[in-house]
Amino acid sequence: MNITLVAILMVVLIILAGFQKRVPMYLALLFIPVGAALCLGYSIPEISTSLLAKMNDSMASGGYLLLFAIIYFSMLTESGMFETMINGLMRLLGGRMNVILLMILTTAVALLCGLTAQITVTFLIIFPVLLPLYKKYGLSRETCFILCQTGLAVMMILPWSAGAINVSVVLGCEPQELASAASRMALCMIPGIIFQWCYYAYRHKKAVGSFKLEVVEDVEESTEKSDNQLRRPKLFWANLLVFVVLMVGLVAFKIPAYLVFMAGAAYMIIVNYPKDFGKIIQKNAARYVDTLLMMLGISVYLAIFMDMGMVKALGETLIAVFPSFLMQHLHIIMLVPIVIFVRYIPSRVYTTLYPVFMAVGAQFGLTGMAVIAPYLVNMTLATGSTPFNTANVVGCSLLELDLNQYCKHAVRIQTVTNIISIAFALIFGVIPLAKI
Repeated sequence: MNITLVAILMVVLIILAGFQKRVPMYLALLFIPVGAALCLGYSIPEISTSLLAKMNDSMASGGYLLLFAIIYFSMLTESGMFETMINGLMRLLGGRMNVILLMILTTAVALLCGLTAQITVTFLIIFPVLLPLYKKYGLSRETCFILCQTGLAVMMILPWSAGAINVSVVLGCEPQELASAASRMALCMIPGIIFQWCYYAYRHKKAVGSFKLEVVEDVEESTEKSDNQLRRPKLFWANLLVFVVLMVGLVAFKIPAYLVFMAGAAYMIIVNYPKDFGKIIQKNAARYVDTLLMMLGISVYLAIFMDMGMVKALGETLIAVFPSFLMQHLHIIMLVPIVIFVRYIPSRVYTTLYPVFMAVGAQFGLTGMAVIAPYLVNMTLATGSTPFNTANVVGCSLLELDLNQYCKHAVRIQTVTNIISIAFALIFGVIPLAKI
């Protein structure tokens, strides 16, 4: 069969599979590409050799890192360290709070808790703490959600995030290498965050006449006290010190990330949870298994798509059929409306197109890293305004918001934020233009 036709049919079938809920996305990624390879005449042993090589590479670069990172950060979260730090920041600001400081605080706690690299976990930490504050001053809880999601877009470049690990599989690189490349795009998100601060501050001043906050509802604010028996307040400083040491080892001494979090997980089990570690691991097992299966599905998809000539054939066909001035900027054209696309299309479906973007970019002298790294940041932003993202369902529940109303408002603000970040990335050369 014609290799380009098979490649197109494979991509279309995977995209269609992403729109229905009966078959998990990872199953579509595991089996549809194998069927495509058989149609091209490859034997089972040939396919198996290619798949095992790619899956083993994926596990070595990201699978073990993900395992130990989830264990470490889930236990660190249960210990209450992040909540204690948030409450400390709130007490520090005290009576000096105004609308601008509150928005900066919201972004700051999102960045802090974003170190877990798990969006749902971050929401579970910060929204119960911030909700009483937003109610007290009568501020829109949609603002709280959008500011947090934009802050998390910056933090999801961390090499232990599921997004970074999955994209690194697509690129065939180490998650740390991708994180380094995407960090410049994360910096370009800062003007977008400032835009959000200015926009919501302006709306507040227009409504009440000043930047001051006035109490409109007497609510009980969150405190550090909790009935959760897994909290470890007496170990706060020890846990914080170990956390700082691990981050220094990771960043300054370039210790492999899986070793860093292996050590962190061992510390948390031995010191914090010698008897209860099983409960926490079991509680978070589903998150690891789901991400692992998705990672392996992507590995199978890429092994077939890239190792068997499909990417090259499809890229050459697109260049031949569509105008060159469109194709040379395809990675930018598809990035600009990403918030709107992901509002209606599951993000996992959209990410299956990354190899196509890479193939087209390669025809114009662009590396896969240059084409795809910006998507790591802006895709996280885009997932903050779609009902397809379960983290948004959890977040809206915690903030007592209607999911559809929130998404309708968020998609407008995050689209503008996305365009601002892209504009700055183009100005400073973070997103490269194709070589003609």
